[in-house]
This record gives sequence, C-alpha cells and structure tokens, in this order.
Amino acid sequence: MLPRTIRSAICLLLAVTSGAFACAQTARTADNDPRRVDATQFGERVSLGPNWLFATNDNPAYASPSFDDSGWKTVSTNKQLLDYGIRNIPYCWYRAHIHLRPGARSLAIGLEHTFGSYEVYVNGVRIGSNGDMAGLVRFTQRTLVAYPVPDSLLSADGEVVLALRFAVDASSSAHGHGTSSPLRTDSPANASGVYLLSREAVSREISYANAHVTYDDMLLGGLGLLAGLVALALCLAMRSQREYLAATIYLLASTANYCIWFWDDSHAYAMPSYVLVAIFRGTASFAIIEFVRLVLGRPRSRWLLTLQFAAFVAPFGVLLAIAGIGGGVYLGFFTFYLPVLLVDTLLLVMLVRAWRWGNREARVLLPAVVVLGFGQYWGFLNTLAFYVHIVPTLHLLPVLPLGSYRFTIADIEDFVFYVTMLLFLVLRTVAIARERAHAAAELEAAHTTQQLLLARSSQPTPGFHVESVYHPASEVGGDFFLVSSSPNGGLIAIVGDVSGKGLIAAMRVAMILGVLRREDSWEPAGVLHNLNEALLTHEEHGFTTACCVRIEQDGRYTLANAGHLYPYIDGKEIATGPGLPLGISSDQHYVPVSGILQADQKIVLVSDGVLEARSANGELLGFDRLAPLTLKSAREIADTAKAFGQQDDITALTLARTA
Repeated sequence: MLPRTIRSAICLLLAVTSGAFACAQTARTADNDPRRVDATQFGERVSLGPNWLFATNDNPAYASPSFDDSGWKTVSTNKQLLDYGIRNIPYCWYRAHIHLRPGARSLAIGLEHTFGSYEVYVNGVRIGSNGDMAGLVRFTQRTLVAYPVPDSLLSADGEVVLALRFAVDASSSAHGHGTSSPLRTDSPANASGVYLLSREAVSREISYANAHVTYDDMLLGGLGLLAGLVALALCLAMRSQREYLAATIYLLASTANYCIWFWDDSHAYAMPSYVLVAIFRGTASFAIIEFVRLVLGRPRSRWLLTLQFAAFVAPFGVLLAIAGIGGGVYLGFFTFYLPVLLVDTLLLVMLVRAWRWGNREARVLLPAVVVLGFGQYWGFLNTLAFYVHIVPTLHLLPVLPLGSYRFTIADIEDFVFYVTMLLFLVLRTVAIARERAHAAAELEAAHTTQQLLLARSSQPTPGFHVESVYHPASEVGGDFFLVSSSPNGGLIAIVGDVSGKGLIAAMRVAMILGVLRREDSWEPAGVLHNLNEALLTHEEHGFTTACCVRIEQDGRYTLANAGHLYPYIDGKEIATGPGLPLGISSDQHYVPVSGILQADQKIVLVSDGVLEARSANGELLGFDRLAPLTLKSAREIADTAKAFGQQDDITALTLARTA
C-alpha cells in the first residue's frame, strides 16, 4: 500500500498531465467576449466560448443580426443555468458576434455534446438543425455535426452573428429543476462544443472527433463481446455449469448496451434507446448477481432473489425521469445509480464473505469488483456534488491519456472487470478440465476393474449352457451378475441392480461381488438373506434388487427374488414370492419358488435396463415386447434393447441345460 501523500501526488500528476495534454491537443479558442469574438485566425478549427449571450424566451427575431442584444445576459458554459437562477425553460437562445478576416469564405459551424434539439442561424438565416424543436423528444448529440455556411451569407467585412436556438429537454427543465444546460463544458479542453470549421476540413474533423467519441464504446464493447463469446462457448461445452450461462447473459447484455451507446453516439439519443438500455442494464445486473451466487455455491434465498429483482427493475426508473415524471433529473440520477451501487455492494459483501471462508475463486473476482465499485461510488459522489452545486463539472476524475485518446476511470474499471472475467473463465475452465480429467481417469480405472470382476463372474459350469451380456450405460454401471457351479454338479446364478450411478454404484457392485464370492450357502433364499445382512452391516445407502436361481443337473430349479424383475421361461414370467430389495430391512425373508427346467428350455434373467429402454419418441420397450424377446439369445436381447434406446445398464443372462 502506497503512503497517502504518494497516492495523492500520483492522482494530482495524472489530473495535471491529462489536463495539460488535452489542452495541447485542442484547437485554438476564440476570445471569451461574446460581443466581439476575434476569429481572424480562422483557417484552423476555432472553439467558441465558453461565454455566450443568452436569452430564455423564444422570439424568431433573435436570429437577426440587427437585433439589439445589448440587454442579454452573458453566461458561461462552465456553469449550470441554475447557477444564474434560470430554471424550467422550454426554449433558450445563445448568440455570439464573430469577427472574421475580411473576405473570409468556406466556413462551417460544428456542434457536439449538445443537450436538446437545436437550430443554427448565421446572419439571420437558418443553415441547419437537429432533433425535435417541439421539445417533446429527448435529444442528446455527442458527435460532431457540421453545417456549411453559404458564402453569400458572409459579409465582406467579415462580421458574423451566430445564433443557436435550443428546445430544452423536458426532463432537464421539468418540475423547476433545469440543471442541464444545452451547451455544457465537459472538460477544460472543450470550451463549449461549438466550432468554426473550414468546409474543406469538415470531413476530416468529423471523422477525428467522432472516433474520439466512440472509441471507448468500440473498445469495451469489443472486449465484452469477446468475453461473452468465450462464456457462450464454455456454456455450450459444459451445460451443467450454469454459471457460464449467467456469465454469457451478463457479458452479452453489457455488450448490447455498448452497441446502443455506439449507435447513439454516432446519431442521437432517443426514447427507444433508453428503453433498450434499461432492459439490458437490468438483465446484466440480475445475471452478474446470479453468476457470483453460482460461483460461490450459495443457495437462492428469498432476500437475494428480491435484490436481484430490484436490480433488474430499477433502471426502468430512468424512463420516468426522461419523461419528466416524479422529480425529473433527480429521479433519473437516483434510478441510474441505485441499481449500480446495489449490485456493487451486494457483490462486494458476497465475495468478501466467501474470501474469508477460503473460497479461492472469490479472491480472483474480488479485486475487479473493488475496482468497479470504487469507480461507481466515485461517480455517484461526483454527480451528487454536481447536482447540489458543490463542484462545477461532472468530470473531476483523473484521466489516462494514450495518444490523442483519454480514458476515464469508468473506462479503466470496465476494462479491468472484463479482463478479469476472461481470466476467471479461463482459470475456472482449466480447473474444471483438470477435475474432469482426474474423474475420467478414476472412471476408466473403475471401468477396467469392473470389467475384470464381471469377466470372472462366469465360471465353467459343465452340463449347462450359460450366455451373459452386459452393456453399461456409462463407463461404469450398477448391474452385476455371478454364475458358478455348485458342489453337486448343479449351477447357481444371481443377477442384480444397485441404486445410484457412477463410481458409487460401481464400488457397491465390487463390494457385492466380493461378498458373493465368499458365500457358502447354495440356497437362493439363503444367498439373498446373507447378502441383505452384509449390505446392512456395511451401512450401504440405497438399495439393491437381485434374483437368484439354482439349477440341478436333473433340471430342478429354485428361485428367490428381492425386488427384481421376474425371470422368464419360454417367454413367460415365473412369479416369485414377495420380497423387498436388499439393504432396506434386516427383518426380511425371501420365499423360494421351485420348478422343473426341461432340456429344451432356458431361464432368462434381465435387468430393468432392458425393460426401460426408450425410443427417440419416448416409447418404452415394455413388458409386451420383452416377453417374446426372451425367446432369443442373451446377445440378441441386450443388443435389441440397446438399439431401441438405452437409458440404463443392460444385463441379459440365459441359463439352459445341455444335452
């Protein structure tokens, strides 16, 4: 942290340097006496003002060069009209008496940074206008517009009377406030935004001036668009990461605002622009809060949702101010800054709390939010001081000069925030990619282990033909089966399905197969009972369905079922006794069912992944299709279900006696 004196010196140096630089780049300024403006040096751009002759009422005679304006008040564009006691005016006039070189020709009048519609008169003749002179539509012009002066209007002695008629914005003059001047000095480098130009240089001057008005919108809008496209690409690639969707909405909404501002800077502000700005600002405010909430993993509480909604609605209050409703310019001031300060404060509180709790991602976002909040709060205090007449101008912040361009604190804070968002998105994506790579490696290891376990689940069974097929829905599955020969030459087999997905289900399958390999009971009901006890002992969460069958060499079989699908013989279900799935209750006994398996018959055991296969139009395979399907081989059963539309793990096991 720099000492306060050094920080103050740096700020002062920036302010002085930027001011001096701007003054050095500005065209020559005419004398400040509006009754005798010496412009004999015309040939280069001449900046008029800041002093003008001023009248508040509206009279067409004010444009005439012969009109006696000796009683007019002299006002400076360095001050607000309210400082002169002027308020609630629908129209006003500015006049200046300009002295050119005798015989001067090729003159144009240029205006920029005007507030309100206007008409331009030279020696009593209207040479141009911009906006709605009825004063019903808000009109603000930031870019330079030039109006050529016909040579016939220029007298031989070089005397020119320039008159500007303004229709003051309704929001500026309504309710007796009248704090916005039609001509207002934005910085010491800009006398009043009115220039004498050479007609030959008009095109060059307009290009230069307009580039210096829209450069920040183009730069920051382009950077915001780049960040938004990166966020959109990440959102499409990782749909489960909803924070990328929130970041995309915020960045693209912010970019849309810059596009609107760029258009308005190149043309003029109008009501549709303000409506769109309110929509996009509200959307961006809502989305950035949602983004931080998702990044920090905070639940959507009622109070947070209320603040998000307030941040979305607040910008629309500017529209009321523009229409002159409910307090005019003061309402516009508070409705402009209220959502901004609300969002900045909320984000700062959320990130500081998360940083104190050790959230690393909060440490990346927090500095950018601090920079952003500093600029917004400074702008709020500066604007408030302007409206209560503590300071004479809205622009007291130091600027960073780069060539002929000047970047304000607001530009810098937005730039820093967008770069931080890009950096955050990249770092977060890299971290997620590493986590997914690690998880993928674990899944691959689990897949390999599970395949080895299931490959050993079918032992040689002389006297029987056994076919098993297993199609997991992902890298690892929750189905299992085990086939082994009994000591008396018979066969015992079990097929099951554990609840859950992924690694947890795979680990439960591995544990179940380990338990079954140590099983010493050869009775299906006993096997299920022991497995149930083992699952309860291991405090397994979830449940497991299973069907166990034992077949003797002479064809006698015994079945026991724990909530699994019934087995099939000759396409018909073999009903088993009722039984809860495993791992739910310790007081559970499984009732065996017996029968005879003929030499040309087979018992078919499947998992519910076969039954619940779903086609593209949402149709289930179902019991009606499953019954005839069980007459086929295990390979055909499993492949048919998979082709129909696999939704879950598919297991098919067929058991038959050999001749």
